[in-house]
Amino acid sequence: MISKVSIWLAALLLMAVGTAPAGTLEDMVEDLQPVPGYVVLPVQNEYLIDLDATSGLAVGDLFNVVQPGEKITHPVSGKVIGTLDTSKGVLQVTQIKEGFSHSRAVSSRAAIKRGDAIRRYDGLNASFWDYTGKAEGFYSSLKASLPALDWQDYAAAQSEKPARPTTAGKSSADLFIVATRDGITVRGPEFKVVRAYPLPAALMPSVSAPLQKAAPSTPYRLEAPAKPAASPYGVKYDLSMPGFQTLGALGFTAVMGDFVRYRNDQLLAATDGTVIKLFKAGDKMVPVAEFQPETMPQILALHWWQPADGELYLAVSAWKETRLASTVYRYENKTFKRVGTLLPYSLGSFDRDGDGRRELLLAQTFDRESFWGTVIRELQLSNDELETRDPDFELPRRFTVGGSLMADLDGDRDPETVFVRNGLLYVYSGDKQRYKSPKMMGGSISGIIFEEQPNARETETHTVAFEVPPIAVDLDHDGTKELVSVASESSFMSAPGITANIGKSWLAVVKFRDGMFVKGSLGEELDVPLQGLTLDRKRVLMVATQPGSIFGKDGGSQLLVFPLAK
Repeated sequence: MISKVSIWLAALLLMAVGTAPAGTLEDMVEDLQPVPGYVVLPVQNEYLIDLDATSGLAVGDLFNVVQPGEKITHPVSGKVIGTLDTSKGVLQVTQIKEGFSHSRAVSSRAAIKRGDAIRRYDGLNASFWDYTGKAEGFYSSLKASLPALDWQDYAAAQSEKPARPTTAGKSSADLFIVATRDGITVRGPEFKVVRAYPLPAALMPSVSAPLQKAAPSTPYRLEAPAKPAASPYGVKYDLSMPGFQTLGALGFTAVMGDFVRYRNDQLLAATDGTVIKLFKAGDKMVPVAEFQPETMPQILALHWWQPADGELYLAVSAWKETRLASTVYRYENKTFKRVGTLLPYSLGSFDRDGDGRRELLLAQTFDRESFWGTVIRELQLSNDELETRDPDFELPRRFTVGGSLMADLDGDRDPETVFVRNGLLYVYSGDKQRYKSPKMMGGSISGIIFEEQPNARETETHTVAFEVPPIAVDLDHDGTKELVSVASESSFMSAPGITANIGKSWLAVVKFRDGMFVKGSLGEELDVPLQGLTLDRKRVLMVATQPGSIFGKDGGSQLLVFPLAK
């Protein structure tokens, strides 16, 4: 290592390269910038360092411990222009305190002592593993933007990488950047995930089509019909609506929200992952209640449940350590009271009979390989306890209780099953697939990274997003409901625990027309994630969230309104 490259130079390099899209690249360059510091004190098997969150640190960050070497002087001026430094080892941040942080040695070549200089993501051996086959341009941009890292050649890294990204294999790199179809992860020498990012939109397929005007009596414009495929479910259409209005601010950064019509009021429950707030959304937004569920450190999803007229419950799904944990709360007199015990499921509520009340509550098991297990139970109340039974209807094998809906979309009085999974929207009748969307469906900042075998030395890491459930509404008053779903510019839209990187969001619409399901979009595009959705009489309500940044800039959420009639 000859000299340290400053942040402003990296920024200039970033502006100079244009082969990779903005968003993921910019976030990675910010997160992996060199930061200097010192070892303050060795404590047992750890080392205290003199940096904290104000320096942009995150748990998992890697530091090179620098051994100063021979000085390099200019032959004419005699000025010192650098040093031939070597590495004593690599430290990884384990805990961040105010004014200092804890770290542990993940590799050591010499004794690490008090006063040793450290540099975050500087002088580390970095290897880029491309499992997409299309990320060489992204690698080149990242390498140019982060010259303080000692990058392995792209071709050499690909020949060295194992068949699956589950282990460091024979590589001796300090830092791994791994690109797969699920996103990009940054991993340390033990191959544990340090940071995670969505796959850049440029590496994913895009869909576009010409538009034509619809009849004046309908609130949408249609795409020019494409030639039907062999399957009768291929034609697309598009809707356009007036601009949105802001009804009010939620007062925190909401990762998920759910709406319910209860006693003539439109209620919104929203969470930032820790606290749940309740609002009444009328002509203005009014706070109603707030509580923090016990033993649920990372809330992922909220679902209102109405098993009977006049009753209202809130199903809360969360991630606790290495497993799922869900709870049901009864809502009454502006308070929430827990019902039953902690459940090892993901929960989701559904209006299967089409009367406007979500009377059905389903529980799905956790699977270490795919997250969404194949065992699904129906939950029922009995003497303030929750009991399980097998559903008396068929569900698709890939069904998820999160980001899903049951509604009659084709007018045959039997509800279709709709769900969003891995950036695709599916429509099923029983176990028969009726429609599968192109990419760019879904897009949520509520999600996690989890390991198949948390205690194993080598294990595969997965990501999962909890999507906002679609809604079914008759927008054009023709007697058949349209499907409205959140959509965004890439298939997996969140980096769990890290600021989401969503270039734009919008509402997609799927309609059954002339024997076919056809697709389009509703309203304007937004540059923030949408974390809640409902139809309230003649308006569409959405929770729009601006995530906070790692540099201390706070985020926030707004309740947006689309008027359906002037």
